[in-house]
Amino acid sequence: MKKLLLITLLSLSTLFSNAQCYESLKFGGSHTIGVKADGTLWGWGRAYEGELATVNWTEPNPIQINSISNIKNLYPGVLNTFIIKNDGTLWGVGSNQLGSLGVNSTTQSFTNFQQITTSNNWLKVAPSLYFTLALKSDGTIWSWGQDDNNQTGNPPSSESQLVPIQVGTAMDWVDIATSTGETAFALKANSTLWGWGANTGSLLVAASSVYSLSTPTQITTATNWSKISVGGVHILAQKADGILWSWGSGAARGVGENVNPGITPTQIGNEIWKSFSAGGSTSFGVKENGTLWAWGYNTNGELADGTNTTHYLPVQIGTDTNWDTVNGGIYSTSMATKTDGSVYYWGNNYFGEFGNGTDYIDYFFTSPQLTPNICVTSLSTPTFEKSAEVKMYPNPASGTVQVQYDLSVSNATVELYDLMGRLLSQKALVDAQGTATLNISTYAAGVYIVAIRNENQILYQQKLVIK
Repeated sequence: MKKLLLITLLSLSTLFSNAQCYESLKFGGSHTIGVKADGTLWGWGRAYEGELATVNWTEPNPIQINSISNIKNLYPGVLNTFIIKNDGTLWGVGSNQLGSLGVNSTTQSFTNFQQITTSNNWLKVAPSLYFTLALKSDGTIWSWGQDDNNQTGNPPSSESQLVPIQVGTAMDWVDIATSTGETAFALKANSTLWGWGANTGSLLVAASSVYSLSTPTQITTATNWSKISVGGVHILAQKADGILWSWGSGAARGVGENVNPGITPTQIGNEIWKSFSAGGSTSFGVKENGTLWAWGYNTNGELADGTNTTHYLPVQIGTDTNWDTVNGGIYSTSMATKTDGSVYYWGNNYFGEFGNGTDYIDYFFTSPQLTPNICVTSLSTPTFEKSAEVKMYPNPASGTVQVQYDLSVSNATVELYDLMGRLLSQKALVDAQGTATLNISTYAAGVYIVAIRNENQILYQQKLVIK
């Protein structure tokens, strides 16, 4: 494994000897932000709302953003940017329309990062166009910004919510996602899917007469959802086995023309997807074999297949088998990375989205375009979890929890982590089969991760709710 890693790093060094490489790179639809190994923050693309902490309209070349440091995670929205620092605090810059930054201000935009509350346990941010969801490490969800369709999950609806407000009272949330419109989704620790806000495209309820849901409501009866990505009027949802499903409206569902519109989940083939992303009216995915696929509306060649033909089923983009991640934008630009660290864009480069020094180009690029001076050094991990023969009960639990295991190896360890990734406890498993008891009586209520590890390999991983 070490030899393979060394070869990979050497190949990256050779391929990108003159490039700017980033340990983390995130695309928001019209601007990209990245963190280098030295901890500095950089960005390029559309900037006129202040999303890159600059007063310029566009930034076609990477610029260093000096107004923030100690970065742990970064989340570019459509018109703004959010940063979680190493100390767990949350910061935002750019558009604050309808209170979408959550800083208790009606100022339309900021070009300097603003701290969002004094909380220091923020875990993830899911920005939409004018409203924002955020997840805390205690398993609670908070929302702010536009609220005309109950996006905050706190009725009655209002024009806007200027500061974060908790969504309900549940403390077992583990993931969040927002549509490019006014719909919110979240996953619970028991792998059920919940939604609220606008019912655009019958994303939440089959009845077209239901315009919105005011509080989180379970969507489908399945209990094995693992990851979600939401577009304008459709959703892509992955189950624990890596298979992708979709529902809603439009061609971007990828399930065939006029097949099961609305709330009925429809399976997209039988393949495992390691990366997928729903754009406004498009969808993209990278299969386990490294091939890149696209589907949805293609009026301007947004699907990168060199045509303007709408595809109701996934179509392969090129023949390369080393694609790693893909991110479809709300507008007409998308980004993908390869396992060699190279970065590609296609679609619109009007605001310098490609990061190659050009902007104001009134032309759509209908095939992936390499940005030669940019690379990413971190590779993705699968978006689904494969488990060994393990049962954990009860869940939710208090006091103690039992982990019954049947492994193919001995000398493993069972470990407990919080959602910030901090190791809280570790216990050796001497035999390949048996039952381990974890004492959880000293930990606060919330969501945790139980993992079984053999050396550097994770054999099992499951969310645990402590009551």
